[in-house]
Amino acid sequence: MSLGLFVQLSGFLFNNDGSHRATQVYLLLFLPALILLVAKRCALSFWRQPCAQVLLALLAWVVLRSCFGDSLKAPGYLLKLVLLILLYVLVIGHLLNRAVIEVPLALAVLVACCFAWLTLIVQFVVLDKSMAYEVLRSTGRLRELGWHGFANLSHPVPAGLYYGIFTVLLLSVLVERELAAWAWLPLMVGLAGLLVYVLFTFSRGAWFSTLAGSLTLLLLSPHRRARVMLWVGALLILVMMTVFWSRVEHEWVLGTSQRGPIWLSWLARLPDFWVLGEGAGARFIYQYPWGDIVYHAHSQYLQLWFEYGIGGFILFLLLLGTALHKAWRLRADPAARVTLATLVFALVAMVSDISTVFTRPNVYWVVFWLPIGLSIGLQAPLGKLQGRPVA
Repeated sequence: MSLGLFVQLSGFLFNNDGSHRATQVYLLLFLPALILLVAKRCALSFWRQPCAQVLLALLAWVVLRSCFGDSLKAPGYLLKLVLLILLYVLVIGHLLNRAVIEVPLALAVLVACCFAWLTLIVQFVVLDKSMAYEVLRSTGRLRELGWHGFANLSHPVPAGLYYGIFTVLLLSVLVERELAAWAWLPLMVGLAGLLVYVLFTFSRGAWFSTLAGSLTLLLLSPHRRARVMLWVGALLILVMMTVFWSRVEHEWVLGTSQRGPIWLSWLARLPDFWVLGEGAGARFIYQYPWGDIVYHAHSQYLQLWFEYGIGGFILFLLLLGTALHKAWRLRADPAARVTLATLVFALVAMVSDISTVFTRPNVYWVVFWLPIGLSIGLQAPLGKLQGRPVA
């Protein structure tokens, strides 16, 4: 299962045929997880905790809502999807409790660092693309390696979020681990590559998510080096803003990249769908005055309410709240602090990005379901947490 989780986390980078390594993920991750679920007799103790029970209620509502005639996604499809999500969460919790989840996460971070640097080298050295702000902002935003279709994440937004969450995970290694002196240099080089990649996606959602997750980690950590890194990071940001102030002003003028009219349209249409929603998989269609069309609300919170109504929205907020509350209660544990940081990352990312989390395994599973699985899998010291997860 560790290998399966690694393949699921990193397969997007090795994918150059559109498969997302689906066969390998099913065989190495979901099949062993299903066997584990059966062997543990549905792992009932794992689900006897508030955040897990809210998750079950939310997923049950997702399937139930698909049974209504106005839903675009069939109940059978969503039932399969719900099972995959539950298996994914179970695997993460199982590996966390076995203290082996660090292996696939560390390997995935290593691969992300390598691909971040490879992308920068290929794009700006091999292909000799311009690093001028005007060019990067308009046509040069990073989204792919640029060689034989590898590490093609289709759009700068998911690319920024994908590399952003690995930035937070790598930062947690630097902050929470006692490292040998020789290890600092390669890890800092890796962190620099991830940060530059995220910066050059020019996805403000990825920027703020990475910043929020990193700040959470640095502020919660009791280690002195966290305070040092916090001050150094703040100083670097101030210097960059001063040097590139004209670019900062341009980003400020761009604002929410025309998301405002979409959100106002959502608000105007709220009375039509606020109770039950428009149905599972429904598209929120908005056409700008100049003719461009978007097909979702550009906010996971708004899109989920649009599809699943007030009931689904409340359950979703309860899931986030109980997951955050559990991680906060256990924040003395380094694993809980990392979980909190990734949860905050996801919370911010969903404000203006992420079209749906109820889909086949994709980049957004790494951004959302990984933190949820980590939170559900956390255990209190001595296993005294109410509704203790299965080991």
